[in-house]
Amino acid sequence: MRKVDRKKIIRDAVMGTHELSALEVSILDIPFVQRLRGISQTALACLTYPSATHNRFGHSLGVSIMAYRMGRALGDEVDESTLLELKIAGLLHDIGHGPFSHASEEIIGELDDIKQALEKDARYSIEKPHEMIAYMILQTGSFKDFFEEVLKVYERTDVSLDNISEMIIGSMHDREKNQYKADIINGAFDADKLDYLTRDSYFTGIRMAIDIERILATQMIDPRKDKPRGIIVDIGGVHILEQIIFSKMLLYPSVYHHHKVRSALCMLKSVFEIIRDDNFLAGGLKFDKVSDFLRVNDCFLLTENGKPQEVAEQVRKINQRDLLKRALVISRKTLKKEEGFEDLLARRDRPQDLRDIAREMAQDKRLKNKCQFYDVWLDIPEDPRFPEPSQCWVKITDKSYERLDEFFPVTEWSSSFSVNKWKGFVFCPPEVQKTTDNIARNILGNLFNLELNDQATVLAKHASYAT
Repeated sequence: MRKVDRKKIIRDAVMGTHELSALEVSILDIPFVQRLRGISQTALACLTYPSATHNRFGHSLGVSIMAYRMGRALGDEVDESTLLELKIAGLLHDIGHGPFSHASEEIIGELDDIKQALEKDARYSIEKPHEMIAYMILQTGSFKDFFEEVLKVYERTDVSLDNISEMIIGSMHDREKNQYKADIINGAFDADKLDYLTRDSYFTGIRMAIDIERILATQMIDPRKDKPRGIIVDIGGVHILEQIIFSKMLLYPSVYHHHKVRSALCMLKSVFEIIRDDNFLAGGLKFDKVSDFLRVNDCFLLTENGKPQEVAEQVRKINQRDLLKRALVISRKTLKKEEGFEDLLARRDRPQDLRDIAREMAQDKRLKNKCQFYDVWLDIPEDPRFPEPSQCWVKITDKSYERLDEFFPVTEWSSSFSVNKWKGFVFCPPEVQKTTDNIARNILGNLFNLELNDQATVLAKHASYAT
């Protein structure tokens, strides 16, 4: 390996100026991390928010900086070796992401070998297979050999790759002593969350403020003898944690579940579907195993050259922002009655069922020769999860502790979000919005006894030329 001679100064738009040691720069320079420059943080949100072009590389730097600050704020309980482990874990925590981040993660999560691996070990998050993939990369013999060489070059023997790996999946083997390390990287209110909320809001232009200094001042390591030594917060910081939950809740309807963002996501999934269904090769890859996703970045997928015509056509539409449009908007406010709605939502756990329903819509004779199966989508997003209040302890006095969910009603908030903000969609080409509207209503009615009111069409804003 090439030895880095000196430290470097990093200037980040969100986290400010930060210093990286020569060892950290060596980690930053490895292909796994540099590849993250080509992985967008918010997938295709830039088609809706033009400045949302930030990437996983910048985010990883931000997490590293924030993890260091969180560790420093804990004072003498955190030594220099642990601070370095936290910074390296921040740099490496996202190396398991495929192109377009969580967009491809939904596809990766459906691969048989990934499903089996996630189910075997309770430490892994089923919702976040990229964490498990990152952990597995760091645990390979080749990466361990590389890391050992780096430590020798910089004469460091006090840094553990096993600790770094466990921080990334949020579970230390010695929880009673060191769980706080994992909580900083992958916990209820971790460095990852503090960076992505701040970064995503900054680059989308959505005004949002999180008092990070107050969080750092009120966090601490749990002093109770009968609990793991995780991160807890003093009661004086509760209102800031509440602010974080509200910020996360705001970003879902504004960014992550915005209808144009969801439409672009469906079109991106169709690229992988065409490759799979027609047994195509894209750059020699079938995308039927994890390693294929880790070989490429966003640019590879959005390049038309060298791809089969059917794939290139879909890519062209994405590049030219020729997006699918809403035929129907499905929400609790567009229902005539609740009957059948929960049955539809339950299909989110079986994504292939949703695709089969969309296929039935696309194969209706009224759409014959007007569009193909890959142009029709029944998109039923997952409800945003807010597990943080049930995971975080609050210190009230030296002898009194409560869960954070005792302080504010997150269950009621989630329910209110589901009623007022959650939306699902039927997407199709703009030319056939009205026809697809009618077909979808009939099929959803037959399958789920679901009846939608006129608002389901009004909110879809059909094009004037739609048929």
